[in-house]
Amino acid sequence: MTSSEQSAKRTASARLRSTLRNATTSLTVRCLLIVLAYILAMAGLLHVTNQLANEELKRTSPYIEMFDDGSTMMQTDDFRQMGSQVSRPSALLVFDGEGKLLFSTSRNVAQKITAKELPLIAGDEDDGSAYVMLDRTDAQGRTVHEINLCKPTPTPDGYAISVKSTCSYLSDGTIVSGGLFGNKARLTKREMSLLQGVYSRRMMIAKHNYKNEKGQRRILVLLSPTESGKDFRAAVDRSNAYRIAAVPIAVALTVLAIAVLARVVRKSTRPLDRAIDARRSGVGNAPDPSSMPVELRHTYEDFLGLMAELDQAQDDKRRMIADISHDLKTPLSVIRGYAQAFEDGHVPQENAEKYLHAIAAKADLACELIDSLQFLAKTDHPSYQATLENRDLCEDLRLMLIDKQPDIEQAGGTLVVELPERPIRARADVELLRRAVSNVIDNAYKHNPRGVTIRIACAPTRDGALVSIADDGQGVPTDIREHAFEPFVTSNTARSAGKGTGLGLAVASTCMQVQGGTISFAERPEAPYSTEVLMTLPPAQKD
Repeated sequence: MTSSEQSAKRTASARLRSTLRNATTSLTVRCLLIVLAYILAMAGLLHVTNQLANEELKRTSPYIEMFDDGSTMMQTDDFRQMGSQVSRPSALLVFDGEGKLLFSTSRNVAQKITAKELPLIAGDEDDGSAYVMLDRTDAQGRTVHEINLCKPTPTPDGYAISVKSTCSYLSDGTIVSGGLFGNKARLTKREMSLLQGVYSRRMMIAKHNYKNEKGQRRILVLLSPTESGKDFRAAVDRSNAYRIAAVPIAVALTVLAIAVLARVVRKSTRPLDRAIDARRSGVGNAPDPSSMPVELRHTYEDFLGLMAELDQAQDDKRRMIADISHDLKTPLSVIRGYAQAFEDGHVPQENAEKYLHAIAAKADLACELIDSLQFLAKTDHPSYQATLENRDLCEDLRLMLIDKQPDIEQAGGTLVVELPERPIRARADVELLRRAVSNVIDNAYKHNPRGVTIRIACAPTRDGALVSIADDGQGVPTDIREHAFEPFVTSNTARSAGKGTGLGLAVASTCMQVQGGTISFAERPEAPYSTEVLMTLPPAQKD
């Protein structure tokens, strides 16, 4: 066997084990097995009930056809089992081919039926022939009873009935023709009754010839009562009693099935309940997902993911509160200190303007922080909708840069504009775009040494438009590059005063997202630039 065949065999075996493991832990499979067991139990109960009810009717009014030649009890001479098919006042007798009595359910009846009477009992013979009785009126107006021993013979078209022998007799038993009974000249009243299937006023009689598995001939004689309305109603009542008795059993099976189903479902959801309790109380570990039913694993994994997101959100919330507290405390402490100095008269006249300028700068920083936080909270609300329009990005960017250029030059920087003359249209909210571009440019000249060059460009793309803002400053540290667009992420780990709030790029990212755009760092900025921010916008809609 090649290595590829061995690998395929191992893969198939692992897949089979995984399928079997999933099947054994599947809640659906367990419930289906319980339902199947319930259905089988109910079907078995119904079958047994009907069988007992029918057997009661059979025992009360048995008939010769209920004894099947091919049945085990008849082939093996299980006379006890055969006798259990009838109950008093019915009776069952079995003779061998010589007329010897082998079995009887009634000693009294056995004493009254002799071997000589067996040929006269209505029923079939050993060769399959049977008596057929006809009544007719002769020329003298007498009623003549005609008995024909007929045998069916298979033919291509069905069966052909041939008459083996016949006998005609009058109502008083006198035989007028036929040799069915040899030289017998007269039939007794009992013999005529037996021929007509009557044993007594209240009992019928019939016989059946068959052979056992050893080929031995057996003659079965059955006596059954002539049904009266009273007897039949009593038999029906006994039969219905079995069905009535089955009702509480069926109810008990139903209650048991429901209880087992409920227990299986409760047991299957218990690991999820434990996980929720552990999460609520903070005590204990979350259960292993493999202990869950297959149907609940996805829900459980979603729950774990949701809890992880909640933990992350709580951590972010705590970090944000700490950062906000720190970033607000710093400018407010400066403002408070300078204001206290003014109040106490400790500020020299020649330094008053410098102190006032510091107070104004710190107030502006605090206002900027609060404004950014308010903007992030507003745009994070589900009801917030950007005002999107079809815009000419080149024209909008030129107007924005007119306002930003003095700030860049004052900081010692240089602005390079590479915008084409032709319009580049995209779907945008001009105010959000202005804020995003302004924050990225501010980040470029405020956090780089003097002399930084900032370039802004725009180009159409297959999916809309691309705005590029690059600078040749010191670049973004790799340890914060991945999280630079999250709130309060700065290169200043000590969060010293005057080093920024860490909200500028977060606000820019939010501005682009609510417009359906994106913002990211270029993997390889164009030389000679060290940092390049790429902002995409969706295409303009057709008018």
